[in-house]
Amino acid sequence: MNLLTAKRSWLLAPVVWLVGMIALVVVWAALEPAELIPLFDNKGQSPVELMTLPLFALIVPLVWLCCPAGGSLRRQVGWSSLWSVLAVMALVRETDVHKMLFAKIWPDVVFKGTVFKLKFLTRAPDIPLAPKLFVLVFFILFFAAVLIPLVRYFVPLVKGFFRLEPVCWTMATFGATSVMVLIVDRLPAKLRDAGIGGALIDRDTGALTSLLKAFEEGGEMMMALLALLAILQAHLIFNRREDA
Repeated sequence: MNLLTAKRSWLLAPVVWLVGMIALVVVWAALEPAELIPLFDNKGQSPVELMTLPLFALIVPLVWLCCPAGGSLRRQVGWSSLWSVLAVMALVRETDVHKMLFAKIWPDVVFKGTVFKLKFLTRAPDIPLAPKLFVLVFFILFFAAVLIPLVRYFVPLVKGFFRLEPVCWTMATFGATSVMVLIVDRLPAKLRDAGIGGALIDRDTGALTSLLKAFEEGGEMMMALLALLAILQAHLIFNRREDA
């Protein structure tokens, strides 16, 4: 029996996610916030962040060695190229290369918060056109790379979810984890702006801040692991169908 594609392998990704979340809560309970936050979040230099990078990088060779798509060679090359682009963009986001490049090219551009937000394009009339075009192109590339597979596979993924197909459940778990990461990433700032939480959301010593940081950075590591799992499952399933 293949653990990745067996009849009950649809449970694999949710179990991995649950075990990961339990581990994060245990670590959070065992460490003081001042100890835990640098362990998970330190401007790309924390142990958890550094361990996440090679997992995303591993996606690139894996999609070429174990293509997660069937069909003609041209089709496989196309999808492997797209998955590679998504993996590279994940690495860019994790390492903030885009932000460093922007700051290098336009060091004089001053904007409150990150420039890679929609309000930089719509609410900054004094910003020159060139840096706005840079951000706009980045957005277009990112959303195109995300929307193409989403549009192509959304219906098959939904159908496969209800059929308990392993790849579909892995991708559903991946999607749910990405939503969780987005929420916990923004929640502390939203709570501070609303004046809610007090010492619990202190940037350096808040207990709630440390828990959300663990969920955010640990969730990103789980996203990389789930992506690798989905690639292997899809590859094995397509090979099995072609052999049949």
